[in-house]
Amino acid sequence: MDVHVPQGHLSRRQFLGTSALSLGPAALVTLLEQAAARGQPRSLGPLPPLPPQVPARAQSVIFLFMIGGPSQLDLFDPKPELIRRDGEPLPTSLL
Repeated sequence: MDVHVPQGHLSRRQFLGTSALSLGPAALVTLLEQAAARGQPRSLGPLPPLPPQVPARAQSVIFLFMIGGPSQLDLFDPKPELIRRDGEPLPTSLL
């Protein structure tokens, strides 16, 4: 069934498809604002936040987000075979 949609207008399906991406965050913001107005903590989980067991001492944090880097197991494990095969082409079994 072909429905004619005037130029510059959205069909109902197009409108719901594009607006669904913005209605969820808008509703979440409204709920968080209402919770803040009632004095409730801004927690999205079902459990209330607990006080820390140990007082915080850190003044700053260094966070490294290295996508595609080697795993920590590959960095600290000695690999003598890798040193022996340095400069050789990759075996066909690995290709």
